[in-house]
Amino acid sequence: MKILYLCNDPGIDVAGKSGAAIHIRSFARALADLGHKVVIVACSLPSCKQVLEDNLHATICPAPLSLWNRALAQVLRTANRALGRTPRRNPDVVRVLHNLTFFRAAMWAAEQLNPDFIYERYSLWAVAGLCLAKKRSIPLVLEVNAPFAYEQQHYRAGVTCPPLARWVEGVIWRKACLVIPVSESLHSQLRRSKVKPELIHVLPNAVNTDLFHIGLDGSQVRQRFNLEGRFVIGFVGTFKRWHGVDLLLSAFRDLHRADPSTHLLLVGEGPLRSQFEQEVQKAELLHAVTFAGALAHEDVPHYLAAMDIAVAPYPRLDDFYFSPLKLFEYMAAGRAVVASRVGQIAEVVVDGVTGLLFEPGNLADLVGCIRRLRDNPALCKELGRNANAACSGRTWTQNATTVIDRVEPLIKRNGAWPRRGIRFGSWHAQN
Repeated sequence: MKILYLCNDPGIDVAGKSGAAIHIRSFARALADLGHKVVIVACSLPSCKQVLEDNLHATICPAPLSLWNRALAQVLRTANRALGRTPRRNPDVVRVLHNLTFFRAAMWAAEQLNPDFIYERYSLWAVAGLCLAKKRSIPLVLEVNAPFAYEQQHYRAGVTCPPLARWVEGVIWRKACLVIPVSESLHSQLRRSKVKPELIHVLPNAVNTDLFHIGLDGSQVRQRFNLEGRFVIGFVGTFKRWHGVDLLLSAFRDLHRADPSTHLLLVGEGPLRSQFEQEVQKAELLHAVTFAGALAHEDVPHYLAAMDIAVAPYPRLDDFYFSPLKLFEYMAAGRAVVASRVGQIAEVVVDGVTGLLFEPGNLADLVGCIRRLRDNPALCKELGRNANAACSGRTWTQNATTVIDRVEPLIKRNGAWPRRGIRFGSWHAQN
């Protein structure tokens, strides 16, 4: 099949290190590996475009913000700072207006590729994909990773007009031919938005088992950070308040006080990193905590291999709709997982079999789980082996196969669609 993959989110660098970027690249490569022709239209303009295309076996068509829209964004950010507000990198009006630029780029790509269907990663205010699907009379498959109208309002810098954002979001969800939420919680939200149940298929995130597996050696990482002989507690992710690193730091203070051989290895970046570093310094734990920074995705498995256990300490949230990539990567790497008993995590991790679960926000419970594994190396290894085995079928290839299987009936029912493209090879040669 020929697939047009859309990501109309100016905040996502498709070549970057974020979970969203990893998800896009992993899924696009899985589609290509299955023999499908994939063209990605994204807002970022990768400096390594050719290298990325070669790696993904796909073509990338950048649709960056126009000059006038970037200027508008700068004016609005300056105005917000003057008013004492937290400025967004791409304010709502900038995202809305970007649909004009993005639609033109996506339409041009569609004319060249002549796609069988559109696969879009849903983002706030992104209506260009829906318009293009209607104009081309082809199915729109919408991947929903979060209810962004809610998330932007509650966890980020806010939304200019929340009722309008929720209304637009609901329209996009309901107009898609197939909606792929990544969690059961999102499935429930889609149903509350009156999306037809037969159009919804839950598909949690996955993992690249060629990259994350139990055969990796973490000795070089341990040597680099002087971790030999230490019990290493690890975390991979973003330092934001809904990732629970603050609770993990509190737990580590208690653990290290009782056992100085413990060490905390933190992999990632985020707005709270400087705050966490200051807390570590005040606690006089600089020698026992390593901030490794953000890593290229292909380097993460070696850091996981250096960890004895890996923690996903999410707090209790009103609605945990996430499908954490880190959880599947922890498990595939054969780490003993300690995670909050919340949302999809409690569905994926079987307590005492593929990991240990603790009540979110419960410091004593988290400390108890970590101590249990530190004191029982055999259990640590057993949980890691079980976790790896449980992830054997949670691959991006399997996810891509599932999506294709769901889309094929839609395409067969619309076999008379017009085919208005030109030869793809000629376009690819020009780019």
